[in-house]
Amino acid sequence: MSLFGPISQPLMGEGTAPIIRRAFQQAKIVGNFAVVQAVVQMIGFLSGILLVRTLEQRDYAYFTIANTMQGTLNVLADIGISVGLVSIGGRVWQDRHRFGQLVNTALTVRKKLGAVAILVVTPVLYFLLVRNGAPFFYTTVLIVVVLAGFLIQLSLSVLAVVPRLRSDIARIQSIDLTGALARLLVLLALMYFFLNAGVAIMVATAALLLQCAMLRKYVAGVIDLSAPENAEDRAAMFGFVRKLAANAVFFCLQGQITVFLISFFAHSASAIAEVGALGRLAMIFAVLSNLLTNVFVPAFARCQSTRKLRWLYTAIIGGVGAFGLVVLCGAAIFPEQFLFLLGNKYFHLHRELLLIVGGAVLSSLAGTFWALNASRAWVAGSWLYIPLTLATQIALVPYTDFSSVKGVLTFNLLSAIPNLLLNIVLSYRGFRSFQSARG
Repeated sequence: MSLFGPISQPLMGEGTAPIIRRAFQQAKIVGNFAVVQAVVQMIGFLSGILLVRTLEQRDYAYFTIANTMQGTLNVLADIGISVGLVSIGGRVWQDRHRFGQLVNTALTVRKKLGAVAILVVTPVLYFLLVRNGAPFFYTTVLIVVVLAGFLIQLSLSVLAVVPRLRSDIARIQSIDLTGALARLLVLLALMYFFLNAGVAIMVATAALLLQCAMLRKYVAGVIDLSAPENAEDRAAMFGFVRKLAANAVFFCLQGQITVFLISFFAHSASAIAEVGALGRLAMIFAVLSNLLTNVFVPAFARCQSTRKLRWLYTAIIGGVGAFGLVVLCGAAIFPEQFLFLLGNKYFHLHRELLLIVGGAVLSSLAGTFWALNASRAWVAGSWLYIPLTLATQIALVPYTDFSSVKGVLTFNLLSAIPNLLLNIVLSYRGFRSFQSARG
């Protein structure tokens, strides 16, 4: 079987020819997935660029705030759940009934966390929209559609783990492609009639509903969705929640810090729109993120060979680093070409472009380290991320102009460094403990 398939076979005792054939098979799997994901992300990128170029800056500012807060809801509702699903699922995915227990337990726990997240985030979303000039009725509509999309994502995020751990790449591609294409086609049709932030989020919510329906039908055929919840799984997940809660909440705030800061200090919808528009360019890393989530991280979670685990780790981190360096160099050499995509309203943001791409590169690297560490439950000590980042940000406060896009983006870029360094240390400790356990 392939290294990325459900069962990893040992390399020892094999001839050179089988190893080479398997390497080509692995490259073909990754290549095919990367191509389709590139198409999916390109479609998503086109949808985003269409909104950037079509919506007025004030309306795009509302869209940016709403989209950011929906992301915040998702992170807060996922504290420890993904870690538990992947780390436990990597051991039980072959048992239809047992995997069903795990999935149903995760769905229940995530819904409870989701209810708490709604109570916390909804007032903040309301405040940010009103503060930046959104009328009361429009604010209410935006909040309703954001929460509707979030409720769908509660199930979608859990069910999506099933095809990942089963390495059902074709199914993942089909669902992703269908959702992205449906969203783009509807937006293209609506731009000739009526399109604003509320409508754009409604379209995204409808696309999520379509994907969730497709995914649930698939999952029902491969695991036992009627299986009862598992008390041990629930205890393990709440254990992860307790262990990761403070870190996850802080990470959530850090992940959205540019929009939070510019919303509070800039007093300008155009500044929020600029941050949101530049963030669309950083979506180029979404291809890499999906490749990691759906192919490499599940393979890393399943791997039980020390040699193969080290090889996977080195290849994944090296690939992400090289990709980030290429994108950063491209933004430095060809800024006009990057900014042309956003339209004339954002063509002046040359320096800001490098800052947003640099921040995206560091965040992508840190996110890759974290995804690999979390898949093996190498998370002990991750709480240090909070004091290290806070210390860095406190040191930066006297030198940062939070009312400017450049100042906020610089602050965001430098704030990513402690997380990157800490995750490198967690990886080192994880490999040492894994090697000791293997004896």
